[in-house]
Amino acid sequence: MESLPVFHALEALGRAFSQKETWVLLGVGALSGYALGRVARALLPWAALLYLGAALLGRADLEALAHHLGAASKEVWAFLSGLPTGLSLGAVVGFLSGLSDRWG
Repeated sequence: MESLPVFHALEALGRAFSQKETWVLLGVGALSGYALGRVARALLPWAALLYLGAALLGRADLEALAHHLGAASKEVWAFLSGLPTGLSLGAVVGFLSGLSDRWG
């Protein structure tokens, strides 16, 4: 039962979070991710509306948009994979928190 990969992953995660600098990186990642999420929440609806208008006028290529979004997601994943555990986890959680934050 000790040889299951889940136990090795949890042990590595526990070792990473037992270090003080991981918690600092988690906080920095959460704050920066939250700020990025708030910016995305403010800008993405307007960008989507402009792109929808261009698509309705026949000046936008939806296939190219899907290709660019797929490539961007792969680049973001590669970037986050290279960051320390606390920073990447904090950035993802902070970004999702910033996106889901209510106005006002």
